[in-house]
Amino acid sequence: MDRTEKLKYLYFLTKVKSLGNVKIKGILSAIKNLDDRYLFSFDFLKKIDGINDALAGNIINAKKDFSKTEKDFESILMRSEKAGISILSITDEEYPSNLKNIYDAPVILYYKGNLTKNDAFSLSVVGTRYPSEYGRNACRKLVEELSANMIPVVSGMARGIDSTAHKAAIESNNQTYAVLGCGADVVYPPDNRQLYEEIISNGAVISEFEPGTGPDKMNFPRRNRIISGISLGTLIIETGIKGGSLITAEFALDQNKEVFAVPGYIYSKKSEGCNNLIKKGQAKLVDSVEDIFSELNYKIDSFLKKDIVNLKEATARGIELSIFERSLLDVLSNEPRHIDEINEKTGLSISDCLVNLLTLEFKGLIKQLPGKYFIRI
Repeated sequence: MDRTEKLKYLYFLTKVKSLGNVKIKGILSAIKNLDDRYLFSFDFLKKIDGINDALAGNIINAKKDFSKTEKDFESILMRSEKAGISILSITDEEYPSNLKNIYDAPVILYYKGNLTKNDAFSLSVVGTRYPSEYGRNACRKLVEELSANMIPVVSGMARGIDSTAHKAAIESNNQTYAVLGCGADVVYPPDNRQLYEEIISNGAVISEFEPGTGPDKMNFPRRNRIISGISLGTLIIETGIKGGSLITAEFALDQNKEVFAVPGYIYSKKSEGCNNLIKKGQAKLVDSVEDIFSELNYKIDSFLKKDIVNLKEATARGIELSIFERSLLDVLSNEPRHIDEINEKTGLSISDCLVNLLTLEFKGLIKQLPGKYFIRI
């Protein structure tokens, strides 16, 4: 069965009553190629974990409308091609690795733009649609610092903090991804048309909803699990006590992801949600990017072990180093040095040291040890 044929059968399963992503993943585990000899066998389906008689019956009954589903799928393929939308199934290698591991990962994903392996390092940034100047400034500053360290930024392209985060990433020549509550070919809100195009040029717009799907209010809570799921962690910048960003935070916590929050004025309604997350110990207080890196470093380090390069290889490959990165390498050796000593020897601020040290670690040239010690490798 070729990829398009398999995608068609996956699409068919998404239309089966009461099935859902989790059960479909169970079917995929049992029938990797979705061979219809097994897919439409009532007795075989019942043997699959999570598939009871009722669900097996729903699949068999849905086969009666398979020709209609097939036509709908062909229509989606045509619309996607016309709009420049790519389609991924959860079995594709290009499917975002972080997202693939969440409980309710969408089995089909639509995107417009480019997805790269860098999305594995991404951080989600979300917040109120009506931020204060303090919130906007905090968002811009933190995203600029994330961008300086090549951390892609994920958000939802809503007005307010979402749009500010996307724009700050783009202005910093960073990758950014927007997860939509509508089809990947639908611009919402409509006045974000230019931002939509810029995101596509600097990353991608992503959706689990079919092309042409409008921005129904029920779609947005569902898409929030993707915003948190696709990233290493989620940063909340200004949200009320019942803000939609708290839904994203809840998903992140359920997915065992890191949650960060920027504190605000204690009497500000706009910061009530963030302050409450911090107060309950559900989010780490963030007043600088170092607070984020200190929590995410072990996850990034684990990922990098799969594809690390040493200094000799870096030179051979022509990896470029900034003047700050070179000065840091000059004071590092195979003996651990504390950040305070590095700060003293280079004359760089602690913030600049940490930012550039993380970049060097991304390049496989140094390693951070517990207690903010660093060694050259």
